[in-house]
Amino acid sequence: MVDPKIVEFLSSLRENNNRDWFNEHKKEYKDAKASFDEFVNRLIPGLREFDSSIDMITAKDCTFRIYRDIRFSKDKSPYKTNMGAYIARGGRKSQFAGYYLHVEPGQSFLAGGMYMPPSDTLKKI
Repeated sequence: MVDPKIVEFLSSLRENNNRDWFNEHKKEYKDAKASFDEFVNRLIPGLREFDSSIDMITAKDCTFRIYRDIRFSKDKSPYKTNMGAYIARGGRKSQFAGYYLHVEPGQSFLAGGMYMPPSDTLKKI
């Protein structure tokens, strides 16, 4: 089960998505991130039991950063209000099919598949 402090932090971040608030609550973020990483590290061996394509990766290889790329976005909120991990051979930057874990207050989910596969791979699928 996902640690409730992850959802609590993300809920507070949603209401206070600015740099000053985030810096004041950096310890809470680090605690929530550590809990999320721990959960992902426990999840990986379970997935490996039935999917041998998942190699020896860790949460560090799979999790996405909380900082948003706002260069081309109308929404200038500096932080994502979710924590996510893509668990696949090669980690978050992999071109292989895998499992995506998304934790967000009221919108958490687990999915499987590929994101934006190249056209030749898409034709095979």
